[in-house]
Amino acid sequence: EVWGGAVPDSVMRYLNENPWDRLEKIKAAVGDVSKLTALSRGRNLFGYAPYTDEIIDGFCRNAIESGLGIMRIFDALNDVNNLLYSGHCIAEAGLRHEITVTMMELPPGCVGHTVEFYESVLRRILDSGIPYDSLCFKDASGTSTPHKVYETIRMARKLVGGDTRIVFHSHETAGCSVLAYHAALEGGADQLDLSIAPLSGGTCQPDILTMWHALRG
Repeated sequence: EVWGGAVPDSVMRYLNENPWDRLEKIKAAVGDVSKLTALSRGRNLFGYAPYTDEIIDGFCRNAIESGLGIMRIFDALNDVNNLLYSGHCIAEAGLRHEITVTMMELPPGCVGHTVEFYESVLRRILDSGIPYDSLCFKDASGTSTPHKVYETIRMARKLVGGDTRIVFHSHETAGCSVLAYHAALEGGADQLDLSIAPLSGGTCQPDILTMWHALRG
């Protein structure tokens, strides 16, 4: 993943760089060894306001020309309407599209993020007809419990079948993401998002080596 939700904005705002130049340099170095992935906020792309259809369409075409291979789109509030147009543009541009359900753990007494709620969001995405290649459950807060992750991934696997790649993404914020990642694999996930050691932990993903040790045997 070379672009998180705010990377192009941060690159322009704080480093005075052209984000497309950075992407093209990474692609030149990586070549075809791996698909480059970006995380987009649906109609908001990498900004903080909704953009017009023309901008979204042009952005997706530019993205594949500059080296992106996979676009993961999400909405922080799981508003499926915010994903519709971007999803179709991604597919038309030739990018692999990864639909995303946003997860988090709420304090006791709060109504919301249950397995049943995630199932309803996923069903709305699937029923919308958005073309997709894979499915991601993204916990940017890093707070979901291992049990909730296991039950959610298991639900999704039953819903989408065995041919759809399921990805789980979390952060180390609450200190239990290694357990959550293990639970995701037990529930049927195919892929985990991890980070190299110098950048891992805290508000980043778990360390690759930590997970390697945790899963040995």
